[in-house]
Amino acid sequence: MTGPTGSTGPSGATGPTGATGPSGATGPTGPTGPSGVTGPTGTTGPSGVTGPTGATGPSGAIGPTGPTGPSGATGPSGATGPTGATGPSGPTGPTGPTGPTGPTGEDGEDGATGTAATVQVGTVTTGDSQTPAQVTNSGDENNAVFDFVIPKGADGATGADGIIGPTGPTGATGPSGATGPTGTTGPSGATGPTGATGPSGATGPTGATGPSGATGPTGATGPSGPTGPTGATGSTGPTGPCCRADQILTAYSTPAKPGTNGGALVFDQNGLINGTAITHTAGSANIVLQQTGYYSVSFSTTLAPQKNESLPVSITLGMKLNGSDVPGAAVIQILHISQSSENVAMSQIIKVTTVPSTLTIVGTGGSFLYSVASVSVNKIGDIN
Repeated sequence: MTGPTGSTGPSGATGPTGATGPSGATGPTGPTGPSGVTGPTGTTGPSGVTGPTGATGPSGAIGPTGPTGPSGATGPSGATGPTGATGPSGPTGPTGPTGPTGPTGEDGEDGATGTAATVQVGTVTTGDSQTPAQVTNSGDENNAVFDFVIPKGADGATGADGIIGPTGPTGATGPSGATGPTGTTGPSGATGPTGATGPSGATGPTGATGPSGATGPTGATGPSGPTGPTGATGSTGPTGPCCRADQILTAYSTPAKPGTNGGALVFDQNGLINGTAITHTAGSANIVLQQTGYYSVSFSTTLAPQKNESLPVSITLGMKLNGSDVPGAAVIQILHISQSSENVAMSQIIKVTTVPSTLTIVGTGGSFLYSVASVSVNKIGDIN
């Protein structure tokens, strides 16, 4: 005997209705599929509140779909705006095809009622707008599981851009990153051309003379050496040149002064002066020799690089007589480190044949600072 028909499975929940786009052109009617068995009708959920129907705008002509442009970089997500009011419900879509009839239950023994077949909703997939609706049974004849493929509707027109929300507050500044390692020092650039010599600055005030240092103890007298043989008495001749105390001049400059490439060093003050053969005006670079003869010249100073000078810098200090270099009277010092200082000194004997002659100490090679500068000029003899 025939058992009772199995109960109809519940209908799937209806998804939210999207906004109604403009009506597209009606496509061709597809072939009618075979009628499936009618599944059980599920309980109808309560209807939502119907929103007001908006005015229907005129349908514009549907233009051809343009090619899809490349996707731009995704910008940062803005703050979520408030949820807008629910729009009016769109028209109800067409009824899907009727599913297949479930299998008839088997006869039970002695007229017992057969087991009822079950029907369940499986997957619900949205297909392309051109794909026909499909229903497949992924279960078996006693336990049917219906999988639905529902074609999506045509894309509606793009809505107008929403109002841009206010800019959010600026975030707090993050902590500073760690300082990277110091890069290696690049090679020194080529030395630029020598600039014109600027005017000499005003002479600063003379600093106070420091106290004399304490006299050290006298060392022990060494033993006398053996007496050598007495030499033969030489013939008496003319007296040769010697250090003459009657013709001497010393000058100095204690405060640090800027030196330029090709500029002569200035001596602020005169020290010891005796005689008229050597003259110098305090605050001048020129030492004037007023008599012909031989002169012994000694010079010393301390050199340091100027603040903005590219290092290393090679400084040459040399004596010039009437603007010409004195042979063998020069000293070279290379300055490698800023805020460092180097002591330099030189001495030479010069011959003066024309008077008056001008003696200067000139620096070349770059800009520098010189301090504790001292020069001593002594006439040591006449020209025979």
